[in-house]
Amino acid sequence: MKKPGRNEPCPCGSGKKYKKCCLNAPKPSAGGTFVYTDLDILSNQVHELIKQKKYDGAKEVCRKLLEQYPEQIDGLHRSAELFEAMEDYDRAATFYNLTAEFAEKADGFEQKSVEYFRNKAEQLADIGKQ
Repeated sequence: MKKPGRNEPCPCGSGKKYKKCCLNAPKPSAGGTFVYTDLDILSNQVHELIKQKKYDGAKEVCRKLLEQYPEQIDGLHRSAELFEAMEDYDRAATFYNLTAEFAEKADGFEQKSVEYFRNKAEQLADIGKQ
């Protein structure tokens, strides 16, 4: 069985995306303690800051993700989520389109993930026009 992509359904059957379920679950180290990667920590910080409506802090962490991990989708996807939460629908749509483009080119993403990002971009662009 191949490892699921970050945005694919989690194989544990939870119904959540893999990245929001088992991928981010702490992994046991050799000593038996659990560790998160720096990428996981930053990406999860954005989500928590958005929930707390601390948008300036979330913007800063998104900037770090984009600069430090340009080969990962997290900075683009978290930026899209941030601008959506801020009701800046045009910028959110732009970032969802960038996320879709990234997913199309990267390994580990199925077409349904690309379609999800494209649909989000279209929906938010429509809201932005209203």
